[in-house]
Amino acid sequence: MPILHNKGSDTRRGLSFRKGLRILLTVLLIYSLSSMLLSAVMFRVLFRRTDGLSPIRYTYSEVDHEAYPRQSFSFPSGDHVLSACRYPAANASGEIVVINGISAGIDSHLAEIMYFIDHGWSVVTWDATGVGGSGGRGLIGLQQIRLDLIAYLDYRQAQGETLPLVLYGHSAGAYAAATVLDGDGYPVCGSVCLCGFDSPLSVMLYHARQRVGVLADAQYPFLLLENLFLFGKDADISAIESINHSKAHVLLVESSSDDLVPHELGLLRNGSEFSNPNVSAVTVDSHWRNEHNTPWLSSAAAEYVGSIAPGETVDKQRSCELDPAFMEQVLAFFTEAVSEAG
Repeated sequence: MPILHNKGSDTRRGLSFRKGLRILLTVLLIYSLSSMLLSAVMFRVLFRRTDGLSPIRYTYSEVDHEAYPRQSFSFPSGDHVLSACRYPAANASGEIVVINGISAGIDSHLAEIMYFIDHGWSVVTWDATGVGGSGGRGLIGLQQIRLDLIAYLDYRQAQGETLPLVLYGHSAGAYAAATVLDGDGYPVCGSVCLCGFDSPLSVMLYHARQRVGVLADAQYPFLLLENLFLFGKDADISAIESINHSKAHVLLVESSSDDLVPHELGLLRNGSEFSNPNVSAVTVDSHWRNEHNTPWLSSAAAEYVGSIAPGETVDKQRSCELDPAFMEQVLAFFTEAVSEAG
């Protein structure tokens, strides 16, 4: 006997399949849209505006203005105007540009700045976008520090500055100080990169995984999209590749107990072998000094900073004491870089 097909049953199965597909597509669409919205919101929460002040660092109001006079100025970065200052030195050996890390303000490295001035170097630094006296609704992202540095270097060239130029950057500032070396666009003689990272996206994914586990990987495509939306071609430039494409002198400083930028995310994650022959590296491994925010401090200062209790009155002379050997090494590096650049 011929086999009879139940057309009604086939039709119902076809309708059920199409209905299931529509439901699946709807769920995926809702998930994608909500994830994109969540990524945008999280960027604004994580990179919100900050005053840039630190309770353990000097502010300019606490130092001798006659010994360390500074000149205020401003320059544009994208749609915003950044608040900057210059510390001039008589017969300066060169200009050191201090690039602060994310959320750090214009005085965050004031102890080092005074040291540089005492040793005959002029210094320039600023509040980044979304920090302190600068414009911007927020910090925008890790990559914005790089864009602000590029904006200053463009401004500097337009002003016809002639002092030899070197960079001193920390964390996201170190990333910026490395990535502007790629190519021949800016006359940077040397760059000191403290606790810098290779990839902004890798750092963000790492910290997301620390907080939400595997959910971070599911949200990664939307993190990538938001970065591309905000920064375009600048979304994830490799600092290591930029260093390799440069002939500038570079001093890479890594802290062995850095929880914010661990070794696997840092500029020395592949070891100290670079195609740029002018790269040198230092790993700070002494206790207390080997944290993300302490490699420039003395051992006593780093230990004191690590023991300050919430609400405790801070002795800033103790918390800002520099490690003399480290600072001498930085200045020797700058002096050699300027000398070899001619």
